[in-house]
Amino acid sequence: MAYLLEPVNEPYDPKEPLPTPLGFTAGTEAFFGSDLALKREFRPVPAEQLPRNVVVGGNRPMPDFFRLAADHYYVSSRFRAVVERYAPAAVEYIEVLFAIPASKNPADAYYFINVMGRGQLIDWDASLKRGPTSGVGGKRYYSLRRPPDQWAMRSPPPGHSAIWHEVDREIDDFVYVGSGTRVFVTDALGRALEAAFPGQVRLSPIRELP
Repeated sequence: MAYLLEPVNEPYDPKEPLPTPLGFTAGTEAFFGSDLALKREFRPVPAEQLPRNVVVGGNRPMPDFFRLAADHYYVSSRFRAVVERYAPAAVEYIEVLFAIPASKNPADAYYFINVMGRGQLIDWDASLKRGPTSGVGGKRYYSLRRPPDQWAMRSPPPGHSAIWHEVDREIDDFVYVGSGTRVFVTDALGRALEAAFPGQVRLSPIRELP
């Protein structure tokens, strides 16, 4: 079993306004985006494209996993410790300074994450997709279409990363487009995160094929 992993303040539909169930505010400098072409090419976002210092407000405890700019996921040192037990080399952590009141129970550090794990487990024939669309060189492109419960995936084999991005799959003139923004996790890691951080992670199960 595998899951699409998202923070609960990630909108399910990008056309919808950003929900804030975790109850924190952040200075406007936290929300500028990076060059999304990097994510489309599965390249890590460099530190210079991230905010240097984020001032946080609000009365509730600070979450350990959250979204700021488009497709920018941040985790606390507490969240990092759980991920590293299951995927010690699959994530790059770039520390960003967060000024958080002590009343919000801040962690020791907060990080922007570049997921470095890679996979090709999606079964495109059995998954809901859009396309084909025409592209350069006569290529025809398909991409996944929500909801995630309409996607299908082969079981992660032994040794597969516990957290990953699905990369492009090319067959003849057809390109099945992966994503450098969607984050997938194995069952073991997903359940560990859900147990350690209740109410902070959204795990959408992906149908597993026999």
